[in-house]
Amino acid sequence: MPISRCNSVGFQLLFAIAMLIASVAMLSPTTPKVDIEFDYLDKLVHLGTFAVLAFLLDSGWSESSYSFKKWGSLLIYGLAIEVAQHYIPNRAFEWMDWVADGAGLVFYGFFILPLLRRLNLR
Repeated sequence: MPISRCNSVGFQLLFAIAMLIASVAMLSPTTPKVDIEFDYLDKLVHLGTFAVLAFLLDSGWSESSYSFKKWGSLLIYGLAIEVAQHYIPNRAFEWMDWVADGAGLVFYGFFILPLLRRLNLR
């Protein structure tokens, strides 16, 4: 089922909001406190965030395929966030965060997108 032009605009708006929220969260000097003790929680958050961003970007501009133009721009965004975090107090550049961002893009492209296609939703 193709995404209509109206739905595409809705996904574009959701993508813009998600990018704003992700940017503010990743660039704020303090990180939220969570009571969950899990060593890789931060990496799972990165993976999930970028999988959602990939879904919204791909759905917002559904006339083109999920190609380098889409996932590459999000990967560059993730790298830019990591570089910016180097200059923010209480934050640091972490290669593994960027790897987790890329893993989220791969997760969307290889698992979520094929599932959406099988369910005839994309």
